Amino acid sequence: MRTALLRNGVRTAAAALAFTTALAGATTADATVRGDYGGHGRHPVEVSIGASGIHAPDTAQAGLVAFHVKTDDPNGRSLQALRPHRGVTMRKVLADLTKAISRNPATAARGISAVRDEVDALGGAQVTPAVSETFTTPIGAGPVVLLDFTAFLADPAHPVTRTLNLRGSKRGGSSEDLAAFPDSIVITRETSAGPRFDVNGLHKAADNVLVHNSSDELHEMALQPVKRGTTDAQIQAFFGGNGSGTPPFTGPSLGLGAVSPGRTALLETHHLPPGTYALLCFVPDDKTGRPHVAEGMHKVVVLT
Repeated sequence: MRTALLRNGVRTAAAALAFTTALAGATTADATVRGDYGGHGRHPVEVSIGASGIHAPDTAQAGLVAFHVKTDDPNGRSLQALRPHRGVTMRKVLADLTKAISRNPATAARGISAVRDEVDALGGAQVTPAVSETFTTPIGAGPVVLLDFTAFLADPAHPVTRTLNLRGSKRGGSSEDLAAFPDSIVITRETSAGPRFDVNGLHKAADNVLVHNSSDELHEMALQPVKRGTTDAQIQAFFGGNGSGTPPFTGPSLGLGAVSPGRTALLETHHLPPGTYALLCFVPDDKTGRPHVAEGMHKVVVLT
């Protein structure tokens, strides 16, 4: 892990130790040279997503897998990577995911609870034509389903998916490899006040962000551009109330797709403009069914 994070006092020694323990150790970033798109000593899986569907190779190497995602959709597009558990069909997962996006809180809670128990959510990318992303995570051999989540939200009855078969390592790499590369760290965690983002060292638009889900629920990390001067109190007033008023958003959402409890992913945004952004999680709570952002899971950051 970059020693600059520690030198700059981003985290206390106790927090650093807890995180390092959770990831089974860390090394320095200088040990491996990164390429332009998710280097880490290997070629990324190139994925394009748009109105014509999902375009990706049929196979790739298991281990520490990097997905470089781009789109030609001017409104932006969201990709989610999933691996159903043994004995669970993708049809069942999609049926429960349909419940999870219901506007009925009780239905949403039941749906997201089922999805949490049925799949490994491996992360994803929310991209625009101007900003592509690479997300990297350890994945063992076997099939991975790529879901066009934008298309799914628009028409759950006709999901757009593509299956990628990973060959090779059964172990799927190690979190220690991921911990070598971040400029900043975001931990999603539970608190007495509800789910929260614990943000450490995220100051630059070019930062690579290591996201670790330390909670027992699914979480995403949307990266939403907002008006300069936007505060978390304003974000909470909009999402925590009745949704009235004008949202402070200034463009399409970017960021990382949903990640399962205990998993870690590295997010690299390419050509992200400096500015003010809000980290948001729209995944419904598995008890209340309300989006986590409505329960206080948001954090405004200024990136230079």
